[in-house]
Amino acid sequence: MSAAVVVSFAATASATVYPTDKRHLTGPLRICDQGSFFVGGVPKITQYANSVAPSSYQELIITQMYVQFQVPPNARRWPLIMVHGGGYSGSCLESTPDGREGWFSRSVRRGLATYVVDQAGRGRSGFDRSFINESIATGNLAGFPNLGNTSSSGIWTAWFGFIVPSGSDIITGTMIQRGDPGDPTCASDPFHCAHTVQVIPPVPHSVDPSIEARVGAIGPAANPANDTYLALEHYKYGVPNTNVTLPNSTCSTCNPPTINGADTWSGRDLATLVEGLKGAIVATHSQSGSVGHHMVRYLKEDDAAGKCGAPGACLAMLKGLITIDGVCSFANTGLTAADFANIPYLVFRGWYPSPISNGCDGTVAAIKAAGGTADFIKLDDPSFGTRFQGVTHMMMMSTKSLEVFDEILKWADKNIKNPPAGGSCEDGDD
Repeated sequence: MSAAVVVSFAATASATVYPTDKRHLTGPLRICDQGSFFVGGVPKITQYANSVAPSSYQELIITQMYVQFQVPPNARRWPLIMVHGGGYSGSCLESTPDGREGWFSRSVRRGLATYVVDQAGRGRSGFDRSFINESIATGNLAGFPNLGNTSSSGIWTAWFGFIVPSGSDIITGTMIQRGDPGDPTCASDPFHCAHTVQVIPPVPHSVDPSIEARVGAIGPAANPANDTYLALEHYKYGVPNTNVTLPNSTCSTCNPPTINGADTWSGRDLATLVEGLKGAIVATHSQSGSVGHHMVRYLKEDDAAGKCGAPGACLAMLKGLITIDGVCSFANTGLTAADFANIPYLVFRGWYPSPISNGCDGTVAAIKAAGGTADFIKLDDPSFGTRFQGVTHMMMMSTKSLEVFDEILKWADKNIKNPPAGGSCEDGDD
């Protein structure tokens, strides 16, 4: 009897408790193994582990990275590691805000053992609370971390629409979608003036009715016209960027040489995960684009230290790097295009051009000139017609999320050799 687990939900006429009153998956999902673990981490001895008042010395483990995974039957040889961007955790890859299948399950369904992480210092990876306690205790307000993530209205204006008139806010102004009358970009860029295909009204399940009714609301009242757009389920996925509590590092080959805590520790942990899996494809998003590049730097450093045996063996474990609307700079990570001569590289961008991926055309051209495989897929390319019209930066949480992800997987199938791993998941198999 097969040990594969069949994950399935019966579709019946009877209603269940919201938000599981609809099936999230597109169909039954068979898996051989699933679980979670942590990679990385360093010990820190501190007197501020639990309080702003100094106490006896205690140890905290910080900088570790949370990893959850699923392995399908007949998985391909190289797994896929997915990394979220700034202000989010791995939850944005699990399901969409309106309760549909996320990229995590889709990847498994396509035969890839899939590992979804929470970046070091964020989400389930935890953060260094002693850094905050000590900053308060010592009065080091200049060094006190800014834990901010993007606000609800900030997410709205970043990806979904605008607040008009210019200079107003959610109390004095009105929230409108892209493409609505009053969109300030339509005159200058009519091609990209379109309604989004994001998870916003009138998409079912996209709004929390209690928040829309302002139940328990704190602070001054917003413009009632904004109540619906201020109640998106999407906003709940945001998490504080507590990775700022992690220590920085120095990289002599990087410009600038000071590396922030996110790139330092998430980059290190990703390299450790790739090495532990004996090879993987890595897909980053937005802020974690630089994390992916620092991962490459750490793999090179591990090669220099002889960690993986044969020369270049650590870097060779990276089978492909996919940068989804993220930073592509080499200078900031001490890399050159030649480092990617044998690592297929994809830059992928939504319908709306994002300043985050500015400069990526140059990165792709440089890798090609160095003899590597590199492409820049833009969903506003005429070859796609209007198929992906309105897809924004947060494409994994849009109404077109699965179709978008299939385009990424199509590129991977074409450019990354990834045969079946062999073996099975029968009872008794290790």
